Amino acid sequence: MIRIDASSPVPLYDQIKSGFRGLVAKGLLKPGDAAPSIRELSAKLKVNPNTVARAFRELSVEGFFDSRRGEGSFISEAAPRRVKSGLGESSSALADSLKLARRSGLGWDDIEEVVREIRKEEP
Repeated sequence: MIRIDASSPVPLYDQIKSGFRGLVAKGLLKPGDAAPSIRELSAKLKVNPNTVARAFRELSVEGFFDSRRGEGSFISEAAPRRVKSGLGESSSALADSLKLARRSGLGWDDIEEVVREIRKEEP
């Protein structure tokens, strides 16, 4: 299931989009699978339906969702490829962050401690 962090500086709609990408990356959602309805997801996440609608709209524009009038939104055939290309971008961003942390004086032990703290926050 998708999880959001209301205290995060990342907008809720972006967290929802990332949640769907994660579910596809883990193989929990596959092309053709139906996404929950906007109302259903907004109730589960306890967010405004407009926030979920924005995430769905952007995922559709990005080609991640196929939206069918009267039927809902479905994971597109292109979604797994889009996730893989996004993982490449994420890896690159992570590498850049690690290089910056090292140049700023953080040691590998410090970096590993940050990673351990982040992992504790995950379900």
